[in-house]
Amino acid sequence: MFAMRIRPFPFLSVVLVLLLSAELSHQAHAQLANSRFGFGFNSILSPENGFGVGFKGRLSTPINADLSFAVDAGIAGFILGGRDDATWIIDPQVSLIVTLPGVEKAPYLLTGIGGYLDPTDSGDTLTGPTLHAGVGWVKPLRESVLFYELNPALIIGDDKVSGSIPFRIGVIF
Repeated sequence: MFAMRIRPFPFLSVVLVLLLSAELSHQAHAQLANSRFGFGFNSILSPENGFGVGFKGRLSTPINADLSFAVDAGIAGFILGGRDDATWIIDPQVSLIVTLPGVEKAPYLLTGIGGYLDPTDSGDTLTGPTLHAGVGWVKPLRESVLFYELNPALIIGDDKVSGSIPFRIGVIF
């Protein structure tokens, strides 16, 4: 039988991130008409779990021509040790994205807060809130945009700190 135990600190941090994003998105309701959705492949390198693969979705809303607000949600599975030893990580994030000048490939910087959460809470995985800062590039296609980014995160656990290095590639619609 599958049982899930939710640890209070990571759960509360995710709730806080979601409430903050809901309030910010409510304030920017008029700008939601210009929002863009992206979906892509997510790979994570972590000293705790090794190499994991999964998917990530992002909703971004422009604040002005250079600055955007984004809410991400993703899941990655560290499955290279087999199904019995697999660890699944949910990694929500709230970010500010600064787009730098560029034509063919526009670079951007992103930073924010999030979570690194194990829904099964097996006790073997470091979980907790995260701080992230990274760099990415977008390349225009015909009606959509290809993006790829490197967005390292600092995972703040109960008694230790670790890191993760996600690499993402996907399409913005």
